[in-house]
Amino acid sequence: MKSVSVLLVGLGRVGSRFYDKLHDVGRERVRIVGVCERDPKNPHLARAQKDGIAVYADYREAVRTLGSTVDIILDTTNVSAVKQDLRTLLQETANHHTVLLPLVVSYLIWYLSDQREEMVQDHTDTGY
Repeated sequence: MKSVSVLLVGLGRVGSRFYDKLHDVGRERVRIVGVCERDPKNPHLARAQKDGIAVYADYREAVRTLGSTVDIILDTTNVSAVKQDLRTLLQETANHHTVLLPLVVSYLIWYLSDQREEMVQDHTDTGY
């Protein structure tokens, strides 16, 4: 079975929930290879470090460092400027492998995870 490697950008309300769900799937299926979080006091950073996951304050550094070892970038910031910058970084680094998930795919993954809890949807800019 091929595992899927994920770079998670943002560990806030949505990102931390995705972290938990992806982590629970198991490393043989989903490997979180890096997390990006600007707030050094975010309590989820300690868990990521304990889990042996690379932690980055700057997503640009993560994209440049991890390169095409990342299959999927899951940007949970939902800031259109971040999405656009990630697209530009992938182009600049000639990374034709990594896929940047659109916000709507994040919703789909959440719904498919059979959770009763609603995903926080307070962002009006989808970043496309």
